[in-house]
Amino acid sequence: LLDQKKAIGERIVCTGIIGAEAFKKFDLPEETVLGDIDKVRFYSPRGAYFDYSPPETLAKVVDRPRFNRYYAGKAVAAGAQIKTACRVEGIRCKKENVSVRVMDIDGRESFYESQILILATGVNYKLFEWIGLPAPKNFLYGAQIHIPFKGENWTSVYSGREAAPGAFAWVVPLHTGVARVGLLSEKNPAFYLKRLLDQIRPGWRDDFKESDIDLRPVVQTPLEKSYTDRVLIVGEAAGQIKTTTGGGIYYGLLGAAFAAETVKEAFRKGRFSADVLSPYDRRWKKEIGEELKFGFYFRKLFAKLSDEQIEELFDRMIQEEILNLAHREAEFDWHKSLILSIFKLPT
Repeated sequence: LLDQKKAIGERIVCTGIIGAEAFKKFDLPEETVLGDIDKVRFYSPRGAYFDYSPPETLAKVVDRPRFNRYYAGKAVAAGAQIKTACRVEGIRCKKENVSVRVMDIDGRESFYESQILILATGVNYKLFEWIGLPAPKNFLYGAQIHIPFKGENWTSVYSGREAAPGAFAWVVPLHTGVARVGLLSEKNPAFYLKRLLDQIRPGWRDDFKESDIDLRPVVQTPLEKSYTDRVLIVGEAAGQIKTTTGGGIYYGLLGAAFAAETVKEAFRKGRFSADVLSPYDRRWKKEIGEELKFGFYFRKLFAKLSDEQIEELFDRMIQEEILNLAHREAEFDWHKSLILSIFKLPT
């Protein structure tokens, strides 16, 4: 496992929200949990709100660096070798193997050869040019900061063109007395986050610098092809990320499980060509592809709404029949069914 960071878990920009379903399916480490999402307050552009308290905990918020280190430890225990502070500078897919050229932090060059290569590089698509696959073209842009928080333990969601054009903003309180405050937007995420902080925590500039704000792009469309000869692409690098909210941990875990199955089959056959690896692409897209496509077009539609139209939507959302429907059908990681059910309700 080659990682250009000096340590596993370093400099991760992630809210760390993982749905309860993922904890059950993958037996995720409870010791990494910093908070629960069991009540959510949704704010309209003009400050109206409605509350949603599901019958069970929707999701949990993890310490993402600790989460990553936990799985790095499991990988090492299973026989993996991890090399940090090294940067991949070239990839060659040859008939007999795949070769990777690596430069370490001191400028020393080395080479690694293997039967197969897994790319799990997040939104860093520099390596794609060496494997001959195009990178995604649709992105949102995220900004987040950690601030002390003493308010109620409500996860808050803000919408509207003045809050987060094209997406939404959030405040996620943790058990540690800190909140993760962030947003996704189509442009200028730092500008909109600073304006949100001015609104919910006046005087934040006295305690924090603008450099404390973390920034990163978030991919919005899956790769047309997540494999080639001797290469599989997994996680956000493949676009395995919820197109409604930008969350990618669960979908990335699902993608990794399908990748593992495909790699084992390739070793059993002793062949690693694109035709042998192609079932991976079909499997994960069958599992989450429709959800990704629906979420992308729904979010694009939502982005076109004016603040007045969003207010009208809020008026509709607080109707008892919709709240009851949400209590019955809402799933943290699967949004298509609930959204379609709401649209089918009589106006």
